[in-house]
Amino acid sequence: MKIAYIACLAIFTLAAVLSIFELWFDLLGWYAYSKVMITLGLIFLVVLGIALARRDYLSDNQLRDDGYID
Repeated sequence: MKIAYIACLAIFTLAAVLSIFELWFDLLGWYAYSKVMITLGLIFLVVLGIALARRDYLSDNQLRDDGYID
């Protein structure tokens, strides 16, 4: 879970830095910039979704092992 949070934070930071540089220096065209931002957003959502599903699965297994749920 910690790795997923670090990965999501890195993706978010990369998107923010790229947005600032695009705003000030016009590194990419708007078409390429929008494609990169959409890609980073989708990767962010996939990593976060996998991390949350894994956490839920592991917590259910722990509760099942401890005998709290059947």
